[in-house]
Amino acid sequence: MSGAAALLARRLEALTPSGAWAAAITGTVLVAGGGWAWLGLVGIFFATSSFLTRWGPRAQGEAPRSSPVSDVAGRRWDQVAANGGVAAFAAAIHGLTGSPLAFAAAAGAIAEATADTWATEVGRWSRTRPRLITTWRSVPHGTSGGITAFGTAAAGAGALLISGAATALAQGAAGHPAAVLAAGFSGAMVDSLLGATIEGRYPWASNSVVNLVATAWGAGVVLAAAGGPG
Repeated sequence: MSGAAALLARRLEALTPSGAWAAAITGTVLVAGGGWAWLGLVGIFFATSSFLTRWGPRAQGEAPRSSPVSDVAGRRWDQVAANGGVAAFAAAIHGLTGSPLAFAAAAGAIAEATADTWATEVGRWSRTRPRLITTWRSVPHGTSGGITAFGTAAAGAGALLISGAATALAQGAAGHPAAVLAAGFSGAMVDSLLGATIEGRYPWASNSVVNLVATAWGAGVVLAAAGGPG
């Protein structure tokens, strides 16, 4: 099933060939370690994010592509891993230990990935230029670390969607909707902070590495709020 979904996403050009392989592997781990609810949660992130990426002004050539990563041509394997890798790891842990908090941690990671992607894509519609999160200096659209009011509101909306979806899909996250929401929104801000301070300044600090750290933050916030991995 995950392989078929990855193939469909590839045909729709939402994934590159390497991204399709990574998505198939990630989906398999999610289902094997957690279940269909886990895949459904990641599917909500992927479907909404892909829609915004292809529908937004960047796809239509209405905004500069100053971001080091363009998702319009399809997400690569490293982008899939950065956004879904923490959730897949949580699913593997769940499969081994049965931890009831594993799904909530995965939800925190996916909430961050959704919040960050929604903020980036919706923020491109802003009529005002973004402000760098560290200095509040006006910067061009697509600049790493730049935020807008539109984008910030979208980050909150994306995190809220995943929080609600996680609560509806599985009991494991039902007791932590506020934590998932906080994880998603705060993680998007952490992503912007890292984008403004280290992304592209070091050979290892790619956009995908920043995204991976931010999704790990999202999972960590939920675990901290719940009192530990348990």
